[in-house]
Amino acid sequence: MSSLRYIDALTLAPVPRLDTGLDASLSAPRRAVSRSADTPPDAPAAAVDGNALLSFVDGITPQQRDDVLFSVQLALRGASGAFDRFAQTEAWYRKYTEILERLGWTSEQFAFARHDQQDGELRMDQAALALIAAIATQNQLAVLNEAIQALETLAEDDKTLRLFDFHTSTQASGNFQIGAVQAASNGALSLALGAFYFKSHDARRRFLFFKWGAQQLEFWTAAQRLTLNTTQYATLREAVQRKLGVEAQDFIAELPL
Repeated sequence: MSSLRYIDALTLAPVPRLDTGLDASLSAPRRAVSRSADTPPDAPAAAVDGNALLSFVDGITPQQRDDVLFSVQLALRGASGAFDRFAQTEAWYRKYTEILERLGWTSEQFAFARHDQQDGELRMDQAALALIAAIATQNQLAVLNEAIQALETLAEDDKTLRLFDFHTSTQASGNFQIGAVQAASNGALSLALGAFYFKSHDARRRFLFFKWGAQQLEFWTAAQRLTLNTTQYATLREAVQRKLGVEAQDFIAELPL
């Protein structure tokens, strides 16, 4: 099956509506996916894209940002259309990786390892950064730190934080990704991506920044570097945007740094 037919055949997760507590007419997502022509091409940016927090190193163009946001969104919505991202998490990640590969991302299956926390307290954002540091460049790690700090400072009722919470956690379990994108000299896009899922004994908002005790949380982590073949993706760009439709805006919220 060609990638075009594969995209057309994907079943996407339904779009969240007003009864979820989220406003489907968020203005921030519209800015994130429809940038004006005068947006500086080297403007630093970060965005919540469904259950992924993505940041971008200086030099990423608006088109490159949109290519990353749309391709990642198609992967997460396609995986969620096939599997429950909270109850069937590892199958979800296999589908997620498969879709990314179809779109031109070179990757491997995420190899998850349980985070061993015998005592003391754990903050998921700190554990995530420590894991990604092993595969990220200095610039990627810097913008990722900025994005996480910006997310932490948002008010409880901020729409971007609510969007992230909605897509990443339910009751006492969660599934999320954190990553940073940098452009190579040959035009390829490199994504240092951490993938995480957890189960806890109770539900918490702002789970990323909560201090969990060693016995309160089961936490699995994986990380890898992915590269997007931009030439291959360019042939699929219109099909991806057509498949996602106008609802793509409801999954993306820009995060000011």
